[in-house]
Amino acid sequence: MTGPDVAGAGKSRRWPVMLLIALAAAMIVAALAGLRLISEKGDDYASPGLHTEVWQSYQLRSELQRLLDTARAVDDGRAGATSLILRLGVMRNTLDPFRHTPVFDYLPQPRPEVHETIERLDALSAGWMERLNWQDQAGARRVAADMLAELPAQLRPAHDLIVVSNIAVAAQLDRERQALQQTFHWLTVTLVLLACGCLILALRILSSQRRSRRLAGELQALNSSLERRVQSRTRLLHEREALLRTILDSTPSDVTLISADQRRVFYVSDDLLTQTGTRRAEDFHLEALFDNGDDYRQLVARLSRGETVHQMEARLCPSSPYWALLSARPLRIHAQSAWLIWSLDITRRKAMEHELQQLASTDALTGLYNRRALLRAAVKQLRRDRRAPLSVLLIDIDHFKRINDEYGHPIGDQALRALAHQLEALMQDDALLGRIGGEEFAVVLSGVSLEAAALMAERLRAAVAEAELMVDDHITLSMTLSIGLTQRHESDSLKSLMMRADRALYRAKAEGRNRCCHLPPVELAPPALDEI
Repeated sequence: MTGPDVAGAGKSRRWPVMLLIALAAAMIVAALAGLRLISEKGDDYASPGLHTEVWQSYQLRSELQRLLDTARAVDDGRAGATSLILRLGVMRNTLDPFRHTPVFDYLPQPRPEVHETIERLDALSAGWMERLNWQDQAGARRVAADMLAELPAQLRPAHDLIVVSNIAVAAQLDRERQALQQTFHWLTVTLVLLACGCLILALRILSSQRRSRRLAGELQALNSSLERRVQSRTRLLHEREALLRTILDSTPSDVTLISADQRRVFYVSDDLLTQTGTRRAEDFHLEALFDNGDDYRQLVARLSRGETVHQMEARLCPSSPYWALLSARPLRIHAQSAWLIWSLDITRRKAMEHELQQLASTDALTGLYNRRALLRAAVKQLRRDRRAPLSVLLIDIDHFKRINDEYGHPIGDQALRALAHQLEALMQDDALLGRIGGEEFAVVLSGVSLEAAALMAERLRAAVAEAELMVDDHITLSMTLSIGLTQRHESDSLKSLMMRADRALYRAKAEGRNRCCHLPPVELAPPALDEI
């Protein structure tokens, strides 16, 4: 049984007990509520002032009769105003409870005459009380005469008030009895249901206890089996981990497995630790591995976006930089995001690429641009600024064939190298110089006027003509140059520009060599993009 299953079983065993406790508490509350209700009703019925309306109705009838007798005595001169006022006050006090009692609301049928009788008696008695004065005997006899005229007619309604009060009190008591009986019925049903619930839950708890004991035995057996499986699995994991470390240590690539937040290092090759100057894997920092911080930030940004990196070139090991080919991929280890990064040293390959690039773009004899590289560099300058002036100088060594015939080709090669160095020393920093074949050289000048280009051409020609080249430590050679010069028109293509410079070179040779000639640009149709 797994951990969640055990927790679920524990919860399933606890809830019946908790529900049983809740039901028992509810039974206690219901019983206490019933006892409190009995106590309150007992106190109500034991109270001497409960349901006194019947007695008060009898008392009111008697007080009316006594008031009538006192009025006769006052009228006959046997009593004074004081007796009449006192008797009238007692009568009003007896009448007052009937003005506010709700007992008549319990009558089976409405009896409006009762309220009329009470209101009439209240109105008469209030008027008499206002007219009476303790010292006014004559006024008392007049009020007594009014009482003798009015009160006999009120004795019958007062008697009816006694009957209605008896009926109303009986109806009130019956309704209270019915409500109390219904309350006890509901209380009985509630207690019975709660008791049944407690019984069912008790049986459920007993059943759950037996099931729990059975499950505990099964769980103990499963735990024993699980412990054996865990031990076996742990041993297998250790073996696989050791095998994985052996494979990683034996691979030609340097590998690191690090959490995405770079706070935990799962694995790092010893070579990477050495390159970052770190002794322990816990102290390894990925950023310290990179010679260029931009490469580090680019790698982290791509991995953070969930990308897989394939063959990214970067310089590693700041203390002794070398070129490496990086591959990386994001993954998850124990529900934690991590990065697997491996690198391969490609320093030799980069050196070979550089060497091949040099061979492809450099003239092997002189070290200058070859024809293709020179034209490619000229195209880049044209695309960088199409409006800037661009001049081309085509240079040819006069009678160079005689040097090869007289001294041999090795001396001729040395002469070409010496001339290349001399020309290179005379060039401006932004000028392009290359050997385009045989004894022919070319110079591309960008951003200078035609006059400045002509001065440069003349400067080159004069410097070579005036200088003597020492080759092979004992041979001194004198050489002259024929130079063809032209400048690009806005509608020129690079191909047409080179052709015009070539014609200018042939003119210089035809006019006697050792000179500079230039052809002015000719306006043509705009060149196509592939002709630039």
